[in-house]
Amino acid sequence: MFFGALMSPEYLTAIASIGTFIVIAVTALAAIVQLRHIRASNQLTGVMQYTKLFESEQIQKANKFIQEELASKLRDAQYRRELFTRNPDRRQHVELAVADWCEQAGSYIKYGLIEKDQFLDLSGAYVASMWQALKEVVAIRRVAAGQEMYVNFEYLAALERKVVKGPDAFYPKGVQRLLSEAESHALAGVADTTQDMGLRP
Repeated sequence: MFFGALMSPEYLTAIASIGTFIVIAVTALAAIVQLRHIRASNQLTGVMQYTKLFESEQIQKANKFIQEELASKLRDAQYRRELFTRNPDRRQHVELAVADWCEQAGSYIKYGLIEKDQFLDLSGAYVASMWQALKEVVAIRRVAAGQEMYVNFEYLAALERKVVKGPDAFYPKGVQRLLSEAESHALAGVADTTQDMGLRP
């Protein structure tokens, strides 16, 4: 009688339902794992593409221009007028290549196409310095074309400001540092003045 109860339609249906649930759960778990791998792969591809673009001649020339010439160019009335036009000639305004690069990166991070922490680890300091260097350019472009101009660049710079700063900020915890800040200054032959300037406790 007990064996007959085990073989009843209700019992077999219950067993089949449990088996189906297990199969569905395992399939769903496998799909989640696969999606995570795909997403990680896509994010890595995105970071690599952005690294390649950063190393391009166009961006490197723009970096040099921003560092060496932009400040004086912005004092030129004609140069400023060109920035106020709807679509400035990027052959003349090469600084916009960097602003565009940061704008695209900010958009990709905002929508999860590039992993935020990994990108800021590689490029956070660069983004911060470029935001400071290009803030006047961004302001002019917003007056000319609307406040939505370069909002993702601004978002990216704001994210960088939230990152914990310090020499160990991006270094894995529990792993010994092989070159201290003091050793860096000694090897470079430069005095460590950060403490005297109040930049370091």
